[in-house]
Amino acid sequence: MHQKFSLEPGTLFLKKNFVENPEFEAFKAEVKEELSAQKSEIKKIVKNQKSMAAKQEEMSVDLKAILTILSQK
Repeated sequence: MHQKFSLEPGTLFLKKNFVENPEFEAFKAEVKEELSAQKSEIKKIVKNQKSMAAKQEEMSVDLKAILTILSQK
């Protein structure tokens, strides 16, 4: 949406006239849809990364326990 501004002499108020551009509005809708899809994918990736980090932490604890047992022998 584009804005045209005009200031008439003697007034202190700004007039706004809006000009609609259907192609631009369609483009904005497409961009919003794409951003929404990307946000959804990012949320899935973050969830998977957190899950992997938790699994790695569990494996690290297990490995430390195994190494402790082996070092005692």
